[in-house]
Amino acid sequence: MTGSRQPLQVLLVDDHRLFRESLGALLGVHEGIEVVAEASNGEEAVRLARQHRPDVVLLDVEMPGQSVLTSLVEIRSASPTTRIVVLTMHENTTLARQLLLRGASAYLIKTIGHHELVAAIRATAERGTDMVTLSVSRGGLAGLAASGAPVLSDRELEVLALVSRAHSNASIAQELRISEGTVKRHLSNINTKLGATSRLDAVRRATRARLLTPGLLED
Repeated sequence: MTGSRQPLQVLLVDDHRLFRESLGALLGVHEGIEVVAEASNGEEAVRLARQHRPDVVLLDVEMPGQSVLTSLVEIRSASPTTRIVVLTMHENTTLARQLLLRGASAYLIKTIGHHELVAAIRATAERGTDMVTLSVSRGGLAGLAASGAPVLSDRELEVLALVSRAHSNASIAQELRISEGTVKRHLSNINTKLGATSRLDAVRRATRARLLTPGLLED
């Protein structure tokens, strides 16, 4: 490796040993990437993340033991600066959104090539503490937010979904059993995060960012 830059440290988490070893061997041929540890389940991943504080964790979705959502949250708690790239055999938009909202930096399908995977690892690490939202489908790279994708909370997404269906603040408050003041505060936070200037603009921006289903609110 040229220069004094330290290699990116990666923790592999998958319950299939052959897959882990094969992936580790593939990553090993790329300059500037070092696999520092391997785990076969979420609990072990949390312990190793706390021990090694890797730059990136490659986290499988389907493993024995605790759920991937629990593993993700606990890994981020154990090593807050670690970026998490989720690997799976299945395209699942709902799960991908949940994982990205809870702090995953990428959601990748295992059928991608290792060069795409390496690109994702480097992208998530180089973004530092900024949020990176990257998804890869069977057709290849689907999109990478150049300046960091906006992250809305579950409640903010609920509010915005109702806005997209032309609900008033009063109607949203009744539907979610919260006060109108709380609705206004959520809308203010949504506009700030999305850089929106109005309710309609927020819906449009969220739709472009794939946080909402297109076409819910017409012009």
